[in-house]
Amino acid sequence: MTVGMGLIGLGSIYRAHAEGYRRHAAAEVVAVCDADEARSSAEAKEWGAKAFSDYHRLLEVSDVDAVDIMLPHSLHEPVALAALEAGKHVLVEKPIAPSLAAADRLFEAAERSGKVLALAENTRFVAAYRAIEPLVRGGELGDVQLVRTMICGNETERLSRPELWKGRRDGTVGGAILDAGAHSFYLLRWMFGGFEHVSGRGERRVPVSEVEDFGVVTGRLVTGADFLTEFSFTAEIPWNERLEVYGSAGSLIVDQLADPVVKHFRHGKDYEGTPLPVPYAPRTWKQESIAEGVVDFVSALEEERQPLVDLLQVRDAMQALGLAYRSLEEGGARLFVGSSPG
Repeated sequence: MTVGMGLIGLGSIYRAHAEGYRRHAAAEVVAVCDADEARSSAEAKEWGAKAFSDYHRLLEVSDVDAVDIMLPHSLHEPVALAALEAGKHVLVEKPIAPSLAAADRLFEAAERSGKVLALAENTRFVAAYRAIEPLVRGGELGDVQLVRTMICGNETERLSRPELWKGRRDGTVGGAILDAGAHSFYLLRWMFGGFEHVSGRGERRVPVSEVEDFGVVTGRLVTGADFLTEFSFTAEIPWNERLEVYGSAGSLIVDQLADPVVKHFRHGKDYEGTPLPVPYAPRTWKQESIAEGVVDFVSALEEERQPLVDLLQVRDAMQALGLAYRSLEEGGARLFVGSSPG
């Protein structure tokens, strides 16, 4: 079986996706699209594919079985809807949509079309998170009492340029909480269960930007564990993700810039901790996990199964993110959400 792929949006995240298609024997890139015609033409030559600057024309290509949408957040819903209505399977970059209501419209459209809708959420494929999942689910940490995440890096240059979409509400819709929080909230839901309540706070340090570049969201999971997530887009450091899991019988620390990347602390006097066998790859861990997510999407189509990123968990994460923004607008109010663990 061959899966004919149409790639829509050839920006900064495109190269990691492209690596995933190169790895899968069933994937054939047959069409590419970007508003920049020169870029679209150049990439089309690399693949031996058709080039477009209008995604509507790409969707008319009969050889395109599925599309990969790598566009500004505000365009995820309309382009994904058009693709589903055109009878294409869809992989869309995170966040799946700018709001829960928009996400629900996509879920409904996918059900009507009978086509696969998938989210390119690399968290599910990060080697460190895969390594700790058996310990968390197997009860090695006892009762998880606190989960902390932090995603940080520097987007100041892009946020400072009004002609780019990153700092404009009509492009990104939300700032650091939506952009980076999509990862942390999916991680929380996937590995630790549903959300009970959330509270949000955000700040804008880049004056010309229209969205927050710093955010903190706290709350409680339905399991009883508390959580704290932090996001900074003005940190002068290589992009990093950090996860701390504190349980009644042990704890885990994950840090992509640390060597070892993962340490398991079995008790309060375990000062050394036990490293888990996760490669130290500060320059490539993110790109590698993105590529693996693309491979899973193509494999899911080939094997006629659902992708590993569960859309029910994605929906719960989107619901919690939406409440975080509402809380931010209401001065950090605690807002409750109904969601079941699993």
